[in-house]
Amino acid sequence: MSQVSTLRMRFWILFCASLFSPAAHAAGSWQIEHVDRSSAPGRFSSLKIDSAGNVHVAYVIDDDGHALKYAFWDQFARRWFTMTVAGGASYCDLALDSKQRPHISYADFGTVSGARLRHVFWDGAAWQNTAIPLNSDVIGYYTSIVLDSNDYPSISFYEYRGPKGTDISVRMRTVTFNGKYWEARTVDGDNQSGKFNAMAMDRLGRRHLAYANVNTLTAGVRYAFWDGALSPIEIVEDRQQTGNELVGFSVGMAVDKDGDPHLTYVNYSHPAAKYAVRKAGRWRVETIEPMRQTAYPDRNSIAIDPDGNPYVGYFDPGRGVLRLAHRDRQKWLVETVDDNGSGFASSMQIDRGVIWMSYGDEANGGLKVARRELGSAGVNATHVSTAANPDVR
Repeated sequence: MSQVSTLRMRFWILFCASLFSPAAHAAGSWQIEHVDRSSAPGRFSSLKIDSAGNVHVAYVIDDDGHALKYAFWDQFARRWFTMTVAGGASYCDLALDSKQRPHISYADFGTVSGARLRHVFWDGAAWQNTAIPLNSDVIGYYTSIVLDSNDYPSISFYEYRGPKGTDISVRMRTVTFNGKYWEARTVDGDNQSGKFNAMAMDRLGRRHLAYANVNTLTAGVRYAFWDGALSPIEIVEDRQQTGNELVGFSVGMAVDKDGDPHLTYVNYSHPAAKYAVRKAGRWRVETIEPMRQTAYPDRNSIAIDPDGNPYVGYFDPGRGVLRLAHRDRQKWLVETVDDNGSGFASSMQIDRGVIWMSYGDEANGGLKVARRELGSAGVNATHVSTAANPDVR
C-alpha cells in the first residue's frame, strides 16, 4: 500500500465519527467550503497539495486553547477531515515530504520566556512533536518551513528574545537539521528584522528567504538565499525608496520554475497590496491596488501558474474582503474571493488547473477553503492598475 493510501486510511479511521461534508457554494466562479466551524477564526493557514491531488492545511484556532489543527481533503472521497495536532500554538507553516506526509513548523503561543520553535510531522501512524533546541529565550510571530531532498527541514523564525542574560533580540534567524543535529544561523541581526518571513525552495535546492524589517527607521522588505553559503542581503524596498513610507508587512513568497523569487507584501503607511519579482538580479516592484486598511499580523498569499504568471491574495479588513490579483498583460486583474470578514492570513497553491486558497473567517469563526478553475476569473473581476512602468532597481 502506498504512503498516501496509508495516510488516507489512517485518517478514515481517526475521523469517521466526526466526518462532515460541507456544502460548496459559488461566489462568482469560486467554490467555497467552511472546512472548520470552530467559534474562533482559523488563522495563519498554510496549504499544500500533494502529488496525488490531496489537499493539506495547517492552521491555528485563535481561542483560549490556541489549537494547532490539520485539515486533509481526500480527492477521491471529496471530503475534508480535521484533527487537533497540538495546543498553545501560533504562526504555523506546512511542507510535504517525499512520502507526501505533512511537516509543520510553529511557535508557541505568546512571547513570554520559554516560548519555543517546534517541528511536528506525521510519521505514518502518529504526530511527532519536537521542540527545536535553541538557546533563544523567546521565539515569536511568523515561521516558515521547507524540506530538502533528504526530507531534512529548514525553518525560518523571528527570535523575539535571544539567549538569557544578553541584550540580543528581534532578529531574523534560520535553523536546519543536517541529519544529526540542528544548525542555527543569524541571517539578519538588524533590529526588528524577520517578524514577517517566508521561505521557499527552488529546483536546485536553494533556500530563498524574504522577510520584513519593521523598525520605524529602517522598515522595508529584504531578501537572501542559501546555496551552501548565505548570500548578501538585498533590499527589495525600504523607506528610502518609498519616500519614508512603511512597507514590508504581510510578506509572502513563491519561486518560479527558473528559480526567480516573487514576493507580495503591503504598504502599511498608505494601505496597498504590493508585488515584487527578481529577474536577472534586478527587482521590479509594483503596486497592485489600494486597500482601505491593512490586517495585522497578516500574511499575503502568492502562487505562480504554469506559464509563470503570479497570483496574489490579500485581505482588506477595511472592506472585509479577500482579494485575488493576477497579471493580465500589462495590468492586474483583481477579483473578490470572499467577503463578510473572511480572508485573514490566506495561503494559496495552483495545482492541476485549479487555484486553491485557505483563509480564516474573522466574522463567523473557523477556516474556509475556496477554489476555482485557472483561467476563469470571477464575475466581479476588474482591471485596477497598470504595470507598464514598474519601479525597477
